Amino acid sequence: MPPALLTTSLVNTIQIGSLYALMALGITLTYSVVKLPNFAHAEYVSAGAYAALIVSLAGLLNPLAIMAVAFFVGALAALISHLAVFKPLEGRSVSFYTLILSSFAIGLIIRYILFLMADYFNLFDLRIAIPLQILVREGSLILTNLFFWVVPSSIVLVILLTLLLNTTPLGREMRALANNSSLARVIGIRVERVKNYTWLLVGGLAGVAGALWGLQTAVNPLMGWAAIISVFAAAILGGLSSFSGTILGAYVVAFSENTLILFLNFNFGLDLAYKPAIPFIIIIAVLLLRPQGFTEIFKRAGELQR
Repeated sequence: MPPALLTTSLVNTIQIGSLYALMALGITLTYSVVKLPNFAHAEYVSAGAYAALIVSLAGLLNPLAIMAVAFFVGALAALISHLAVFKPLEGRSVSFYTLILSSFAIGLIIRYILFLMADYFNLFDLRIAIPLQILVREGSLILTNLFFWVVPSSIVLVILLTLLLNTTPLGREMRALANNSSLARVIGIRVERVKNYTWLLVGGLAGVAGALWGLQTAVNPLMGWAAIISVFAAAILGGLSSFSGTILGAYVVAFSENTLILFLNFNFGLDLAYKPAIPFIIIIAVLLLRPQGFTEIFKRAGELQR
């Protein structure tokens, strides 16, 4: 495998892995606190991307401001989903599978609202209007301004989420609800308030991920759905409960989809058309061989540190 190709694939792994981590943390947070693997998460990503696209076309070109708008729109979409659908269904004590199906239905509704909007305003396959600039060129290593927005932004948001969960009263309430929802009610935690904030946070992170994703690829109503299987693979590698495991899983999935597939293509002639199968293979392998994913590894590491 030529060094130039290897370097490019590793840069893509870091960039895409950072985006997967940002999206997958929302999946893990939803599953931990609300006990729902939410497939509408894909559309929160797409909604954030379209919010970023529209404000950029309107002349707002500050990436931080664009991400703030995307956070707001994604958070709003997630909160409305919860208040309009998930909360009433929870009140009726419906089955786990009904909630999963309802998440598919919400995703389809949001997706086709985006399709109608994109068709009416001709917003298919456009890029967020931030010019691409090469900032680093060292041999085969080429880094653009997009890399320096995507990777640091994802890392900062992951750190902020970790600090919120570990050092704030809201974070402690979220962790208490994730551990035992019945006990959380008994000790006086306002469960619905915590769930509302959880949905805002989950949707906001997805919206920012969509904005960052839209910086490097064309925006369309299916962009979130195109990434959701890879994102779920990352979350499942984290056991759907470990944030550290989810982050590691995101980079494992990105490495497999970029560097590993190119290595197999170059050395063994494996067709690149098999790339979409990688997250499915990861999901099946983890569920069959190690359903807890990386969770146990990080638990043991924490025990050793104590």
